[in-house]
Amino acid sequence: MTDKTEKLTIADSLNKTLEKSKGFVFAVAAIIVVVIVAVAVFATVKSKTTEKGIEQLDLISYTLTNEASELSAEDVTARQNKALEDLASLTSKSGVIGLRANMLVAEIKFAQKNYEEARSAWLKAVEAKSKAYTASLCYYNAAVCSEELNDSDNAIAYYKAASEDGDFLLVDHALFSLGRVNESAKKYDDAKAAYEKLVELHSSTSWAELAKTRLISLKAAGNIQ
Repeated sequence: MTDKTEKLTIADSLNKTLEKSKGFVFAVAAIIVVVIVAVAVFATVKSKTTEKGIEQLDLISYTLTNEASELSAEDVTARQNKALEDLASLTSKSGVIGLRANMLVAEIKFAQKNYEEARSAWLKAVEAKSKAYTASLCYYNAAVCSEELNDSDNAIAYYKAASEDGDFLLVDHALFSLGRVNESAKKYDDAKAAYEKLVELHSSTSWAELAKTRLISLKAAGNIQ
């Protein structure tokens, strides 16, 4: 068999194979098209759902705060309760909708001095969108709620979580609060670590200056080396 004949035979064989598998190839292509269309539809639906949720949240927030300073205490409470009722269906959502809904619930609960439920809502906001830039703020506010509840262990845990974000605008306050709560709990070495980290990060801020005075006091009292 010549090379030419062999090449023709191989080519014929390939053509026959492709002819036989043509139906399969078309089926795979059809499946791929269906998947692409499904993904596109899902993305569009998700986008519209998110847009609708944000519109709902904006309306709830506006209704809650519009000219609120002119309302009586009873009317403010009525608005808060209505907002909580309207937010109930949104707090279980993931992503930005759940984040914003839970943050708004937390603000209302905190204003009502319901610190337990406020803390829970701040933490649910973190769960809804854990990598959001607001996570540190939520942890910080959860720590504040924990202090109101005389729960120093969780206050320490949440201040620590907030302070680990170097880009957090209140990182100095979070670090000082972490030191302060540890100091109150007689965890002096942990207090020292928080104060020293604050001084190391931003030595010239007012919070750092306060941290320096606390370090001096702790040393003078013999609580730290």
